[in-house]
Amino acid sequence: MPTINYPFNKLYGPGTSSINLTKGTTYTFTITNNSGSSYFFMETQFNYKFDGSTPKNTSGSFSSLTNITKLISTNYIAGFVLPSGINSFNFTPATNVTGTNLKLRGTGGITLNLTS
Repeated sequence: MPTINYPFNKLYGPGTSSINLTKGTTYTFTITNNSGSSYFFMETQFNYKFDGSTPKNTSGSFSSLTNITKLISTNYIAGFVLPSGINSFNFTPATNVTGTNLKLRGTGGITLNLTS
């Protein structure tokens, strides 16, 4: 898979949809932060009926965290504290993720490169 680039204006505010992620495939997220401390989130789009159909889009493993100050994650959301500079991590999903059900959001002037 080629690298997918997400510019800051797509990540800021409401964020943007992800690409589809395949269960068991490792994806590398490289985030460049050109501002002060910033945040990056991977968020499941919730089904507010609470009927058990909400996908667990951030279940899986996060590894090889580089220059990331803090990671907090559940099966539905993952949040990262990012210092200035280049930050990266690997994510291997435990389930297949439909990209339209996973939002990628960030604060500050961050950009994201996503590769598998």
